[in-house]
Amino acid sequence: MKYLLNQILRLRPRDIPTIFKLLVMWIPGKLYRRRHPDVWVVTEYAENARDNGYWFFKYIRENYPEKEVYYPIKKMASDYTKVAELGNTIEFGGWKHSMLYWAAAKYIGTTKYHGFPDDRICGGFFELKLTRFKYIFLNHGFARGVSGIVSGESTRYDLIIAISELEKKIMVEMNHQDPKKIQAIGFCRHDNLFEKEKEPGLVVVMPTWRRWLDYRHETNKNRIAEIRKDFFQSPYYKEYSRMLNDPEFLEILERENLHLIFYLHGYAQGYAGCFKSPSDRVIIAEKEEYFVQDLLKKAAFLITDYSSVSCDYVYMRKPMVYYQFDAEEFSEKQYAESEYFTYKDQGFGPIATTLKEVEKELLEACRNEFAMKPEYERRTEAFFKYFGNQHCEKTYELVEKL
Repeated sequence: MKYLLNQILRLRPRDIPTIFKLLVMWIPGKLYRRRHPDVWVVTEYAENARDNGYWFFKYIRENYPEKEVYYPIKKMASDYTKVAELGNTIEFGGWKHSMLYWAAAKYIGTTKYHGFPDDRICGGFFELKLTRFKYIFLNHGFARGVSGIVSGESTRYDLIIAISELEKKIMVEMNHQDPKKIQAIGFCRHDNLFEKEKEPGLVVVMPTWRRWLDYRHETNKNRIAEIRKDFFQSPYYKEYSRMLNDPEFLEILERENLHLIFYLHGYAQGYAGCFKSPSDRVIIAEKEEYFVQDLLKKAAFLITDYSSVSCDYVYMRKPMVYYQFDAEEFSEKQYAESEYFTYKDQGFGPIATTLKEVEKELLEACRNEFAMKPEYERRTEAFFKYFGNQHCEKTYELVEKL
């Protein structure tokens, strides 16, 4: 109810067409459901098809073509073509998407409410229990602690897919989620990680975003300017900019015949143009040109910070380092470690707090021919319940039974 009241207070004049469209399609949606009682909608974001939703949809279309399942995505999205090739693609936020919001028997997404035709308005209707679909959360990352996305007090999922038994435990004991709703079978996107595409000498730097530097939803120009000013003063900008320009670090790339791709989190992509490097061995990547999973598969070595991309990466048993120069600030402002998972005790690689320490780990990985250290391989084996390419199949069976 608190969520609903908050969204009502945030209603704007431009929301009226969306509300009108949803209300107009309410009766057609109910009628469609009578004739099509088992419609599934699989979603991610309006312009994305790169996560568990895409891989699950792809699996269904290729293995169960008779299933009436749809994937909403904007036609202007860079990922549109690859989804359209599978068929049953609809315009995100369009009339059919609005109709299927009321008609669907199963609504399957990777982030809370973001796959709805409008996350705020449709989230409100969902909170009012005006919909009849089963809501399945395919998940997106690893919930290491308290998270509103998986909180049992603020979500109404019918099925939750957890990456591991540890995440399930965290969801239950820290987030008060119903254990009967959670299945720790791993992620659909992991089915694609067994296609070996390792590129010798590729170092991928892939940090997560910083909530306090995010201006995507700001409308006040002065506030945006203030946040961007804070960004240029932040350790986040200074440390990664230093890495991309440090003579000793760049010399290591040259001497060891390495090349580096620097890829910011999707929420931080607006800052990509702020980073430069004098080296032709460094690429500042933009999400329209590079896919996260492709980079992780090709990488010989990963440098990240707190991002759950580390889980996907070590699933392939490859070496990495956590570059955590702002651990205290990140813990205070975004995501604190919990007693269930600390990078020191359960992490999949060593922790570096300075660029010198990153260089040390990178050189050691080069000497070891980019083999994962036994200690971290054991942690990886203990973390994941399943290895293989049957995550989509297991997920399909669970959704079908709901």
